Amino acid sequence: MTSSRPDNVFHVSTWQEFRTALGGGGNAARTNTEPRIIYVHGELNAFEAADGTMTTCATFEEETGFSQAAYIEAFDPYGPWGWKDPEGELVDLQAAAANAQALQTQQHIGSNKTIIGVGDDARIVGANLRIRDADNVIVRNLTVSDSTDCFPEWDPGDTASGNWNSRYDNISVWTSTHVWIDHNTLDSGDLPPDALASVYGRPYEVHDGLLDITHSSDLVTVSYNRFEPHDKTMLIGSSDGRTADRGTLRVTLHHNKWTDIGQRAPRVRYGQVDLYNNYYVQTGPYDWYSYYWGVGRESALYAENNYIQLDPANDASTIIAKWGGVAMTEIGTRVNGKKVSALDAYNAANPTDTIGDDAGWTPQYRLKVDPTMSVPAQVELRAGAGTLR
Repeated sequence: MTSSRPDNVFHVSTWQEFRTALGGGGNAARTNTEPRIIYVHGELNAFEAADGTMTTCATFEEETGFSQAAYIEAFDPYGPWGWKDPEGELVDLQAAAANAQALQTQQHIGSNKTIIGVGDDARIVGANLRIRDADNVIVRNLTVSDSTDCFPEWDPGDTASGNWNSRYDNISVWTSTHVWIDHNTLDSGDLPPDALASVYGRPYEVHDGLLDITHSSDLVTVSYNRFEPHDKTMLIGSSDGRTADRGTLRVTLHHNKWTDIGQRAPRVRYGQVDLYNNYYVQTGPYDWYSYYWGVGRESALYAENNYIQLDPANDASTIIAKWGGVAMTEIGTRVNGKKVSALDAYNAANPTDTIGDDAGWTPQYRLKVDPTMSVPAQVELRAGAGTLR
């Protein structure tokens, strides 16, 4: 690691150099508020240990005496264990193994940090970048890939068929303000949804979100990013029960591209979200698609001039899903080139559970809203890592 100004400008090319530039691992970086600019060169792999050796999921199992294979065998709902929540020593050991992984691959980003990828090949692989309790953070021009959780947890009560759930997003924004996520590419690496194994008849999901904004974060802008094939892409708002989120979660999303994603683009609770000039693309039929815009509890989603390319297998009524919300504003949507109201389509398909057409606010702070038909070309040209202009 080199620094042209040792007090605040760093050029890094390894995971350990990156962590050091941010103030260290664990809470040391989380509480570090010194202004720092960090330039990332090439690929940083979060599984690379401080001594340069590569850890693996097996490393964390060996450190703790845990076996994910034993966990899977023990809690098979179709075996003697049945449809009960996992419990006992294996659950405790799994928590220890998960903590060992977090110490290696999870990196906090504190206040007053700017992280910029250099050129078109800067990437961080295998990490959960967590912007937590921070103010004034910028992340630009990076590919952030594959935040694999080595130890997914089985939840038999999550849907009628159960689900495997993971701990890590590629980027998490928690209790943070004034955050700008710009010109990045976020993906699932070698494990997009169609590459996942099936365990207990359910996808063995090793990822959570690509970019989640939760826990009363506020004043966040997400611009000119690419979200590559993934299931749960972006959650805004922690849970229905977190009423502390009221009055926060003011988020702007513009000129992002979402390709072959399953859901949450975004799903909103409580937040006042400005969603304009985004481009959604389905390159063909795929079985993990559910919806794009989730209207959750006390949400205020304002969607304007977004372009959606749906596969013929999907109807415009699927664009919106209702998760306890009562209203949103939608203006200027185009679906496959045609003017279409996704909200009208949803309400026509769900006449006993409709959504109102007024989010209760109007965005004030935009430089420009582009015509919907110009969105695909603009986003293709300018969105993602390596396209800074």
